[in-house]
Amino acid sequence: MKSILLLLSLFIVTAAADEKFHPKFHAFFNGMPDGPPAAEAQLLKDLGYQGMNQVYNGEKLAERVAAFQKHDLQVLSVYLPATEKPVETRLVEPIANGGMIELTVKTITPEIITSIRQTAEMASRLKIQVALYPHHGNAVATMPEALDLIEKVNHPNLGVMFNLCHYLKNEKAADLEALLEKARPHLFSVSTCGADLDGKDWGALIQTLDKGTFPQKRLLAALKKMGYQGPVTLQCYALKGDRRTNLKTSMTAWNQLLKNLP
Repeated sequence: MKSILLLLSLFIVTAAADEKFHPKFHAFFNGMPDGPPAAEAQLLKDLGYQGMNQVYNGEKLAERVAAFQKHDLQVLSVYLPATEKPVETRLVEPIANGGMIELTVKTITPEIITSIRQTAEMASRLKIQVALYPHHGNAVATMPEALDLIEKVNHPNLGVMFNLCHYLKNEKAADLEALLEKARPHLFSVSTCGADLDGKDWGALIQTLDKGTFPQKRLLAALKKMGYQGPVTLQCYALKGDRRTNLKTSMTAWNQLLKNLP
């Protein structure tokens, strides 16, 4: 009887662990239809998203956060460039207690390294994470470049955001699992989208989630295997077509991917 109970308990624990991989799914601000924050929040709520990320309209940030909170949604992150001056508190304070700064790095100097460290320290006091955003054409364009800068800055509140479109643009798809494993201690966020493995331009590298030759299950399976618990976000830059339809199509694909994930 004890053996049966033990096996049953192990089965329950294993099943519970399997059910835990259901990352919060946010949509990029660049994929939203024009409209006030209240309309944005209502649309994302209706479609099943948990919120929105990479907001860069700081003037409406507090208003947007308030509108989203009414629907139990989150404005996850603010998109900012690293400069020789640290990010000002006022620009990110509305997303305190669980938000994130997505930080691009166009150039690297000793002054910028210092300012990033100061930004990470300021953000830690507000319980905001700082994630380097590798971006094609920047000094930090790849995951290894981001990890190298994280080591130089040397602050526990600085991590990296994996971006599928920029990864496929600059790095080798074959290295995906090994690279994610290397980044695991610093992986704060992940963005994905439909993409072609051999894509060269953003039209091929950024599509709705149901399209593209890149196998999305491969990315999600790697995240699940490594025990990733952070958010996943939907890149929508320059997508053609109706934005509401694009968001709905991608959410349908997301749910199907999770359902079929081994």
